[in-house]
Amino acid sequence: MPAIVRNIFEQYVKDRFELQGCIAVNNGTAALIAPLWSLDLQPDDEVITTPFTFIATTNAILIAGAKPVFVDIDPDTLLIDADKIEEAITPNTKAIIPVHLYGRICQMDKITQIAERYNLIVIEDSAQAFGAKNSHGKFASMTSDAGAFSFYKTKNISTFEGGMICIAKNSKLDSEKIRSICNQGQVGKYNHEYVGFNFRLAEPLCLMALEQMKIHMTGIEAELGIRGPEQGHYPRVVYHQPAYIKQNITGDCPVAEKVAEKIKNMK
Repeated sequence: MPAIVRNIFEQYVKDRFELQGCIAVNNGTAALIAPLWSLDLQPDDEVITTPFTFIATTNAILIAGAKPVFVDIDPDTLLIDADKIEEAITPNTKAIIPVHLYGRICQMDKITQIAERYNLIVIEDSAQAFGAKNSHGKFASMTSDAGAFSFYKTKNISTFEGGMICIAKNSKLDSEKIRSICNQGQVGKYNHEYVGFNFRLAEPLCLMALEQMKIHMTGIEAELGIRGPEQGHYPRVVYHQPAYIKQNITGDCPVAEKVAEKIKNMK
């Protein structure tokens, strides 16, 4: 059965934000995993990100087969410190995942310049930034290789569960490969070129998201930033989570640790 509503939804977002392509998926974690999976990462490969984020960001890196490398945050914005990224790059670095928090956008100009200099892929975790713009009026996830959005129940567009991969016009990623990965690696009926998964967003949920975007886009942009550390996000840096301690996944990000400790003590 053709995915009529999903196709309409994806086309609407593609046109609205002037993208190369969009893929509606069943959650925000899937929106991170699929682009990473398309890179065919190896166990020694590294992906730079922030430790001050929901664990799904780094889980996606691990599921894709790579190693997360943590860069500390800016104490004023609580976002990854773009000035510290370059010193974390090694010959094994393949990608950077900046995480936009509370409707605030990372310093994407600096980050994309660094990525271009070292030939790295940039995948923005924009779960908390749908509709957010930078100082140049550019939407989150529109100026790098790809962005991952979440439509979880706490987000400003909600299908209770859901997400979207947005692939920018000048992306170095293979958008058709990513789409295939989201559909069990299928390229044509019963022809599976890649190892994939069922990451597709159900048709009724696509309709739910589409109608919200059409009606409430101004309100969506106005709601950005209503969540923040005062709501208890996040009381622990990800490498202090028990699951990561067991796997000897470590980091050295004193600013992030201090902020997380302060949030923990607020509760």
